[in-house]
Amino acid sequence: MSFSRLLSHAYTASCVIFLGVILMLSLTACDRPQGLFADAAPPTPAAQVGVLQSDVLIVNGQAVHLADAVTPQPSPDARCPAEALAARQTALELKTLTSGVRAVTVTPTGAKDSSNRPFAHVLLDGVDPAHELIEDGLAVRPGAGAFNWCGPLSASFPRAEHIAMLSVSGT
Repeated sequence: MSFSRLLSHAYTASCVIFLGVILMLSLTACDRPQGLFADAAPPTPAAQVGVLQSDVLIVNGQAVHLADAVTPQPSPDARCPAEALAARQTALELKTLTSGVRAVTVTPTGAKDSSNRPFAHVLLDGVDPAHELIEDGLAVRPGAGAFNWCGPLSASFPRAEHIAMLSVSGT
């Protein structure tokens, strides 16, 4: 084979390689660029949470009974006006706790209340509303002994003075 013919084959091979590289680069340029946070999960919409009564939430359209707190019952189930008022205060506090919540975790216990609503452990942005209601004296722990919402407030009951002040202020 002559030198000129060898040079011609080398030139043709290098042209083919060059065109292949150009073709690959142009195809790569057609890909969508990935953003800085391309692998991040899309933001989730805020949870829809409402309050039905002092111990029942509506989470994304489903009624859920708080399993970790026993609250006073509203009328007509209240046994006296004091219990109805305490239930109103508890529901107002629960509305405050649910305001602006973005993430809700509901873990059903498997049991249901008398209205066929599931009992569940609930977290609102990582906060347990049942615990908050108990800390504020607006609920008691299940199994901690029944609290007589209609009886005279006992000085030995934690936060009893707080409940009495709520009843007087009406807020």
